[in-house]
Amino acid sequence: MKKNVDLSCTYMGLKLKSPLIAGSCGLTNSIEKIKKMESYGVGAVVLKSIFEEQIIAEIGRSVKTIESEYMHPDALDYIKNYTETTSYDAYSTLISDLKKEVSIPIIASINCVSDGDWIDYAKRVQEAGADALELNISILPIDFEMTANELESKYFQIIRHVKNKVTIPIAVKVSPYFSSLGKTLKTFSFYGADALVLFNRLHQPDIDIEKMKVIGAGLERKGTEFYNVLRWMSIMSSHLDCDLSATSGVENGKDVVKQLLAGSDTVQIATVMYKKGIEVIKDILSELSEWMEKHEYKSIDDFKGKLNFKNISDPNVYLRIQFMKHFAGIE
Repeated sequence: MKKNVDLSCTYMGLKLKSPLIAGSCGLTNSIEKIKKMESYGVGAVVLKSIFEEQIIAEIGRSVKTIESEYMHPDALDYIKNYTETTSYDAYSTLISDLKKEVSIPIIASINCVSDGDWIDYAKRVQEAGADALELNISILPIDFEMTANELESKYFQIIRHVKNKVTIPIAVKVSPYFSSLGKTLKTFSFYGADALVLFNRLHQPDIDIEKMKVIGAGLERKGTEFYNVLRWMSIMSSHLDCDLSATSGVENGKDVVKQLLAGSDTVQIATVMYKKGIEVIKDILSELSEWMEKHEYKSIDDFKGKLNFKNISDPNVYLRIQFMKHFAGIE
């Protein structure tokens, strides 16, 4: 990594040595792996999520008390398998132990779908030493009687109640599936989100046509998620006061540069670490540093948001959603 460029940045008031964050995944559930991530240069780590359903089960309530239409599709299997080795008490211990072993910010993560008793646990996460909390909220809108406003109000209630419980900053990781995405994201900020993470990479189903069963799409699936994040990052960084973090589809240093140019404060990776190993962190940051040197940028702030919606001469390139031939170079 080049030494004559400054990769440090600020995210939710936390000082990071680089804008690259190890996103929530199975790899961020290990002290040894997180220590390696720190040595390779990540600015912060988001721990593997603990599920709302797990917290409720462990405090003595049945998961059946959660509205079934909002139950995470993998929740029951998660509780059965994951809690055999990990409890929410162990999660608090992991945070406490990590704070003794690493100096980078540790961001806890809770996967939630309702505004319930589990929220009390957010304070325990703070007491354990977490520097911030990422709320992974994604409610599948399959109640056909519920309006968009009613659904969105559930998100607002979660954010407001968690903010009332803790003083550490809160990031909200959301999906792009809202009827008025821009307005909804602004409202998340209004209700107290210190940062928004765009966008949640949702579990997607696939079909095995030989075994005739529904399966998970897996890590290898391809898509346009990265570019959807890029579009909305450029738009929302021009309209929001809270911080922004990009996730989904980031595979190399060039991808990090693109999201920073669009206005992201930080960029999260997960899948690429499974594909190429944790050491890919070094390659990504080296590529970012080399690009900065080439273009004579000394710090992240020198170019962050330089190509977002408000800073380019023709913002319509971010707004047009219909295919146009000249965008693809097709005559």
